[in-house]
Amino acid sequence: MYPFKYKSSIVKNRWYMAAFSTEITREPMERTMLNKPVVMYRKEDGTPVAMYGLCPHRYLPLVEGRVEGDAIVCGYHGFKFADNGDCIDIPSQDKVTGKMCQPVYKLVERGPLCWIWMGDEDKCDTDLIPPYEDFGLDQPDWDFHSENYFHLDGRSQLLVDNLMDLTHLPYVHHHVDGKDAMAKIPLVTEEHEKSYRVLRHGKAPWNDYFKLVFGPEAQFDGLCDFSIRSDFYGPEFISTSLPIITKVPGKAEVPKELGALMILHGITPETDHTTHYFGFSTRNFRLGDESLDNFQLAADKKIRGQDVVAINAVEKRLDFAVTQQRELLVIADKPAVQVRRKIEAMLAEEKIPLEEA
Repeated sequence: MYPFKYKSSIVKNRWYMAAFSTEITREPMERTMLNKPVVMYRKEDGTPVAMYGLCPHRYLPLVEGRVEGDAIVCGYHGFKFADNGDCIDIPSQDKVTGKMCQPVYKLVERGPLCWIWMGDEDKCDTDLIPPYEDFGLDQPDWDFHSENYFHLDGRSQLLVDNLMDLTHLPYVHHHVDGKDAMAKIPLVTEEHEKSYRVLRHGKAPWNDYFKLVFGPEAQFDGLCDFSIRSDFYGPEFISTSLPIITKVPGKAEVPKELGALMILHGITPETDHTTHYFGFSTRNFRLGDESLDNFQLAADKKIRGQDVVAINAVEKRLDFAVTQQRELLVIADKPAVQVRRKIEAMLAEEKIPLEEA
């Protein structure tokens, strides 16, 4: 299973994004995750529920049924399952005999995001959810905005590789202002307690993108120093900052408007070859600015859509390609290769079966 030696590249013991909070309602919804169909809905008190999505009687998807109280009722023969998975009613007989229980998965709602654990129960720890404080998601002086979703016809590792190597910017995202600066930008890597961080430092002049994001009042002369920070929290979540201005010539202090815009990437394997891609942003400037929200959403969707096109094209011939040529790796691939090693260690720890020789 490229690029690893295992039959699957899916790490199970992680908190994956299951949905944006607004997606889960009293109407059941289904999303296949980690090769399993999962039905999600809300109980009467608003608590979200995640349950294996096929009724064990005739295997009708439970999403075709209805929510009744805190339970879900199959739309085929009326079998009712409580929120803990227990079958509590079979209309065709007087009582439920024996133990019939649907698997349920831990689903945690934190702010605008819902996280699901589908791995080993004894390893489930909410402290493993990506740290919101790193990207302002739990802080009042930051905005959450620009949520969007894409479905990838490609394995999740291709998206991880894409996000850890920004040298594709001048070619995949050819419309981006100042993109050429990314081609040979030096990088520094750091190990943090909860992330593997890549820092890219460079210089840039005032440009149209800065004007749109930070506003014309922040205009400066000459070159500014900026940093782009990428944090790999695991195969499920990556954060990428757009320029955090650290110094502007001729200004004694950096104005607040020149702040941090964080681009967040939720990566949830649907199957071994398809992926759910959740996108959203946070920022600590121009709070509540609807025009900037709209601009960022449009820009974000365009950029992510271009990545999706490239990844889908790679996936189509990937299994054939790796039989013909050894993968070419270059200096810019260092972060992606380091991340692959981390994921491979996770797969080994979970004892994922090896590919047959």
